[in-house]
Amino acid sequence: MTKVSDFLKDVRLLSKIPTEKRLTKLQLYEYPFDQKLLTLSPLYRESRKQYLKLGGRFSPRISSTMRSLSAQDLFADEIDYTPSATELDWFANNVDDVYDPDEEVLALERFNTISVFHEQNHRILWRILPPAPKEERDLIRYLNFAESLVVMLDLALGDQIGSKLSPAFERMKVIYRTGGASKGWSASRKVYREYLLSMLCATYFILELMNPEDVLKAVNYVLPGSRKMNREAVDRALDLNELFTRITNPQWQERSWREASAKLTRLHRGSNAEALYLPEDPLDLDEEFVFARFVLYQFGL
Repeated sequence: MTKVSDFLKDVRLLSKIPTEKRLTKLQLYEYPFDQKLLTLSPLYRESRKQYLKLGGRFSPRISSTMRSLSAQDLFADEIDYTPSATELDWFANNVDDVYDPDEEVLALERFNTISVFHEQNHRILWRILPPAPKEERDLIRYLNFAESLVVMLDLALGDQIGSKLSPAFERMKVIYRTGGASKGWSASRKVYREYLLSMLCATYFILELMNPEDVLKAVNYVLPGSRKMNREAVDRALDLNELFTRITNPQWQERSWREASAKLTRLHRGSNAEALYLPEDPLDLDEEFVFARFVLYQFGL
């Protein structure tokens, strides 16, 4: 019953968080703990507003882990999620009446793996970034940079929620990363932005399949201003799921890069901006931080 007890402890902890009724208009139907997150995090609210502003839609449909990984369209302005808030609440209050509580937890976990915050940020960033290049390797670098920006926002969300509550939200899969920024890096907006950029840089190197042992040295080379900050940022970045970085992401890119190129071309149709080519050598990152800083500004960070 340990797993069941831990699961129920998380549900009950998060259920007690007070909410603001004025945010109901932004709330998703039956998405677990959505109004809690809207209340706790200005970043979460801003992301929702921007996604809705671009015409984004949400569809409350049962969505398994496998379907979320393989069938959802990363470039379509429609995001599926499992509407399970009432089911979670019922289970937490009626666990003694459930024949097999362990199986119920497994079922709930199997169909609650979508962080809509992460997914909607992808759709927002396609509009913020310049058009994508069309050649395979150039496009893959572009996709990895975009993913790094989304991961940076995941980390920032965890920091806003805080170290007390973010682990429970992460275990519920409504966010993907927990909080962990030291007070020294979050004391001022200016310093915290540099910290986020360090994590962005490290994440990009990881997605580009740099040897993990070399990531800190590489970040210190590109961003030499604060080695102590870089060390903490790299440590957090290295928590990125290795199965995703080494297998899932490269396999998806190899299989889908042509389709991704066509869809990104349609998204940027009519744009006069030049395509964003990232340097072949990741140690040459430089102007890309202009786009990253603009993203931070757009999301109020």
